[in-house]
Amino acid sequence: MTFSPPLGAPVEAGVRWRDSPHHSPRGAARIRWVVLHADVSPAETATTAWICDPASKVSYHGLIHRDGSLTRYVRDERAAWACGRSRWDGVEWLNRWTLNLAFANRHDGKEPLARAQIDRAQRILDAWRSRYSIQAVLTHAMIAPGRKSDPDRIPNFRLNDYA
Repeated sequence: MTFSPPLGAPVEAGVRWRDSPHHSPRGAARIRWVVLHADVSPAETATTAWICDPASKVSYHGLIHRDGSLTRYVRDERAAWACGRSRWDGVEWLNRWTLNLAFANRHDGKEPLARAQIDRAQRILDAWRSRYSIQAVLTHAMIAPGRKSDPDRIPNFRLNDYA
């Protein structure tokens, strides 16, 4: 199912909106961090199918495709189900406190990010920083050590490119 961008959201070329059923209210939590992920899939269509499948219980706010286009699944004001069991700065279960952005990437240590993906991620982060009090950009590996390694195994991923 597709949906429209929220009222007041900037309309940007190359953005598709798909509705994932996997989101929840933020409650009193305010957005503090952005968490970067890798989808670990060879095809963006498979990732979208999984995120929109009621059985998966997983979502991101957005997925940056290999060509630099973007699919949005969860609106910023809702908590995406991306972090799972996680901890940062004394906070546990970070979904309510984060915006989650994934790169389409096999995360196999071989496939690099495309320049278009890096550029899109930087633009998204700039927009989020202008709207929210983002304290830091983190990786899934940082907030779930020993359980997750993404996106750190992407050969040309450098957190400093986004921090």
